[in-house]
Amino acid sequence: MRKEFGGSKRHQFSIMDLQEGTQGLAGGYVQRSGSSLSLDRSSPQAPSCLPELPVCCCSPGPDRSPAWRTASPVSPPSIRSASAALSSSLPGGRGEMEMEVDILQSSDPFPWAENSENCLDEEAALRGPKSPVLERNLEPPGNSSPQISASSPHQTVDPTRNISFLLKELDAMRELNNKLQGQVVQKEKELLQREVDEELKEQQREARHWERPMEVLEEMLAAQKDRDQALMSRLLLANEERDEALLRARRLQEAAGSDDISLQDVDMDIKDLLQHVCKADSVQEVRQFGSALVQCVRLAQRRRSDITAQEMKAVMEERDKSVDKCKWLKEDLLQRDKSFSQEELLRLQKERDAALDDKQRLQAQIQELQADHSSQDHAPPSQMSLPAESSQVQKDLSSQVQKDLSSQVQSLVVQLQRLSREKEDTAAELQRSRVAEQEASERVCRLERLVEVLRKKVGAGSLRAVV
Repeated sequence: MRKEFGGSKRHQFSIMDLQEGTQGLAGGYVQRSGSSLSLDRSSPQAPSCLPELPVCCCSPGPDRSPAWRTASPVSPPSIRSASAALSSSLPGGRGEMEMEVDILQSSDPFPWAENSENCLDEEAALRGPKSPVLERNLEPPGNSSPQISASSPHQTVDPTRNISFLLKELDAMRELNNKLQGQVVQKEKELLQREVDEELKEQQREARHWERPMEVLEEMLAAQKDRDQALMSRLLLANEERDEALLRARRLQEAAGSDDISLQDVDMDIKDLLQHVCKADSVQEVRQFGSALVQCVRLAQRRRSDITAQEMKAVMEERDKSVDKCKWLKEDLLQRDKSFSQEELLRLQKERDAALDDKQRLQAQIQELQADHSSQDHAPPSQMSLPAESSQVQKDLSSQVQKDLSSQVQSLVVQLQRLSREKEDTAAELQRSRVAEQEASERVCRLERLVEVLRKKVGAGSLRAVV
């Protein structure tokens, strides 16, 4: 499409050049005719009339495209009036006018012929070799007539033919433009149709995307409806069974009320009931004693199940208490061990710090005494004569230091013995706690085994359900 529009623009420019050349030709003709008129006014043999240049209007019609509305090569009115006056005033000057026209024709009045030929070649290349306009108006260069060739100085050019050719070319270009516009409209319609098709396809895809959830929802609703119907049928069946059971119980009560046999012996055991059933002579007696036997059996089972449940509940409570006590003892033991070890550690750390301080203090005193003793050994004889009291004081100080050290060592030994005894006591208590924990765990195991045995005897399923 862009190439076709580019070609149409180039053809428009070439046609405009041709129209400008036609206007230039008309102007040159007017100038030359004016000069000849000025020259021949003094001559009495001037021609009476001059042939007027045929003019053809090429204004576009109302149905054409506005892009082709260019200036038409029409001669101005002044030229027409001048030529008419000249023809009326100079009746005998026809030969000179013809000579002037020959001069104009021989002086190459179409300088734009080469441009028009180039434009026609471009138009033929764009429109194709089978264009009807170009086939009519273009001829091969070998067969061209001598009237169209611009090389001969005496060739004649027909302006009417050139203008008609240009008008035909203009009409052809207008038709081409209309055809291109029609193609553009068709392409726009196709594009719009494609957009509509894409929108329809997108809507169909969305509809297909929502079809599956709708099907699943319908299946879910159908399943829910079936489930509700099944539930309602089960409820109706249960109600019917309940009504039948109530009716059967009412009948049994009526039969028992109408029976004359009364069981006044409440303490009658199962064996007696079995004997009565065996000795019964009628169906009514069998039913009566059989119902009593069944009732006694059910009461015995219920009583035994109640007793078993109570025993199991007591055993479970005792087991829970034992487990809680075991946990509490374990936590207490751990807490006591932890607290005792922490307290013992703090106390030992304090004693260690105190012993280190005493050791440092005693080491400092010993170093001072050694320094004093060394100073006394290296002193001059004048200073050696110290009083006996100072030596006695030093001896007392050293003995005091030794006594302090011995007392501290003894106290540390006593503390160590006490700590060892406490450690032994704690270990014994820990052993006792472990033994108690083991006994409690064994007891719990025994209780669990007992519960399992009772559960098997009762045969009631889960233990919690029985409780």
